[in-house]
Amino acid sequence: MPRHIASVLFVALSCGTALAGAPQPTVAEARSAIERAGVYFRDHLGVAGTYVWKYSLDGQRRVGEGGAVPTSVGWVQPPGTPAVGAAFLRIFEVTGDKQWLQSAQLVATALVNTQLESGGWFYKIETDPQKAATWCYRALMVGGKTCNDIKDNPHRNETVLDDNNTQSVLNFLMWFDQASSGSDPHVRLCIDKALHRLMRVQYPNGAFPVFFKGAAPGADVETAAKASMPASWSHDWQKPDRPPYFIVNDNLPRDMGRLFLNAYRTYHDPAYLKAAEKVGDFLLAAQLPAPQQGWAQGYDRSMQPVWGRKFEPPAVVSRETAGNIDYLIELNEQNKDARLLDAAASAATWLQAARLPDGRWARFYELNTNRPVYIDDRGKVTFEDKNLLQHYGMKTGAEIEPVFARLELARRGLTVSNQQLWINAADELSADELSSEVRHLVDSQDAQGRWVEGRFVMGEDFVDGVFALARFISPQASESAK
Repeated sequence: MPRHIASVLFVALSCGTALAGAPQPTVAEARSAIERAGVYFRDHLGVAGTYVWKYSLDGQRRVGEGGAVPTSVGWVQPPGTPAVGAAFLRIFEVTGDKQWLQSAQLVATALVNTQLESGGWFYKIETDPQKAATWCYRALMVGGKTCNDIKDNPHRNETVLDDNNTQSVLNFLMWFDQASSGSDPHVRLCIDKALHRLMRVQYPNGAFPVFFKGAAPGADVETAAKASMPASWSHDWQKPDRPPYFIVNDNLPRDMGRLFLNAYRTYHDPAYLKAAEKVGDFLLAAQLPAPQQGWAQGYDRSMQPVWGRKFEPPAVVSRETAGNIDYLIELNEQNKDARLLDAAASAATWLQAARLPDGRWARFYELNTNRPVYIDDRGKVTFEDKNLLQHYGMKTGAEIEPVFARLELARRGLTVSNQQLWINAADELSADELSSEVRHLVDSQDAQGRWVEGRFVMGEDFVDGVFALARFISPQASESAK
C-alpha cells in the first residue's frame, strides 16, 4: 500500500474521523485541486509523455529507482509513466475534459514507441532519438535492422515483469484504448503484441519469468508438480544454480493474473482467460503444505523454497501470501472454483496464526518451525527483532489486514474485487477517511498545484492524490446530476 494512503488510514484509525473539526471539502474544491495538480504535472514535469518517480522543486533533478536519471529518460515501474497516464485518464473520467484524454494519449504514444521486440518494457525508457537507437524498440526495428545490430547494451531487449512493470503499461494502455474508443490502432497493436508474447513465455505450470529476452529461462526443464518443504535450509546465502525459478516475490503471479483477467474482460479473448487460469493453477500447486499453507517468495525446479537475493531467505512470506489470496478471490469471481477459495481460506488461517503480538506480520517465517525470520543490518539471518535491514521492510501489516474481510465476503458469494483496469489504494478508503484525505489534499496543495514533500514533488503523491480526489468527485457529481 502506498506510503501516503497508509498514513491516512493510520490517522483515521487512531483519531476516529480524522480532522474531525475541519469543514467538509466540496466537489468544487476537489475539482479545482485535481485540475491544478494535473496541469502542473503535465506542463512542468512531463518529457515527451514520460515521467519519473520524483522531482526537485525546480524540476531539474529527476529521480527513478536507484537515483537521478537523465532528462530524456522516463521511468516505467509505478508510480512512473503509466501511473501518471492513468491519473490523466482518471481526471478525464470525472471532468469530461478532453484535454486529459489528449494528455493520456501523449503517454500512450511514448509507451508504444518504447515497446521492446521481446514484447514488453524495461524499467526505463529513452526518448532521445540517438540514445533510443541503442534499444530494441519495436518502432525502430525497420529496414532490416535487428537487435543483433545493437551492441554494448545488455538490457536492450529485456522485458521486465518485476514490480508490476510491464503489467502497469498494459493495464494503462487497455484503459486508454477503452476511453478513446479504440481511436489509435497503434495502441491496440501494441497491446496484442505484448499479451501474445507474454502467453508464449508463461511456464507450463502457469508461472512467469521475472525477466526475459526470448524464451522463458529453463522452460524446457522438467519440474515437480507440487510444492514441498526441504528438510533443512542454509542460513547463509546460496546462489540458485540454474533456471527455472518460479517467482512469487513482489506479487508477480497476482499482477500477471490480474493483467490477463483485465485483458479477457476488455477484449473477450478466451486465450487471455486461460492464461489467468494457469496462474491460479500455479498458485494451487505452489501453496506450501500444512500447517504453513502460505507461499514462498521463490521456488526451484523441485518446487521447494530457495534463496533469492541475499536478503530473501527461503521462507513462508506474509505479504505475498496476502496478495495470492486476493488473486484467488478475484479469479473465483470469474470462474467459480471451490479449490480457489479453499486455498485462500487455508492461507488466511496460516496468516492469522502467524500474526505478531504487535498486530503486524514478519515478512518471513521459518520453514517448518514458523518462527519469524529477519535479516539484520549486516545482511545476516536472525531470529531477533533488532537492528534490522532498513531498505527491505522486515515487518508489514496495512496491506494484509483488509484481506480477511474480503475473503469472508467472497465466501458468502459476494463480489469484492475491484475488477478495474487500474487499482489504487484510495479505492479502499472509507467515506470518512476519503473526506479527511480530500480535505488534506485541498489544504496542502501549494499555489502551483503541487504536493511537496521536503525538497521533492513525488509522483506517488500526485497519482494517489488524483485518485482520491476523483473518487470524492465521482459519486457527488453523479448525485448532483440527477
